[in-house]
Amino acid sequence: MQIRDLARLAQLTPRQLRRYEREGLIRPATTAQGQPGYAAQTAPLARRINVLVDLGFTTGEIRTFLDRIDDQPSEHCAPVSDLQGRNIAKIDAVIAKLKATRAELVGLLVTDEALDVQDQAAAIRRQ
Repeated sequence: MQIRDLARLAQLTPRQLRRYEREGLIRPATTAQGQPGYAAQTAPLARRINVLVDLGFTTGEIRTFLDRIDDQPSEHCAPVSDLQGRNIAKIDAVIAKLKATRAELVGLLVTDEALDVQDQAAAIRRQ
């Protein structure tokens, strides 16, 4: 299948797929006509790569994951697990910061609403 077909199947853009190809994360096969083509099973891999990119993994880190998956010896799992653990910790820190920011915004909203009520009450008293 051509890159546009893979993009549609993977729900990504051809540009994203070309980047993953340039980075060595996906590899097209050569068709009988000498054109690059992709197998249907490349779509889930491309989606998985995209999720990892969105989570903040570098293409180098993703390549390490893919190499480890291909090799599959258990002795290679520790470095990958450490890398995943560090990224999960980063994600947890971002979530904690977002929750704190949300709580602060909610507090400001409540304060603003209370001030509005007080302003309205004062305006009524003045009338």
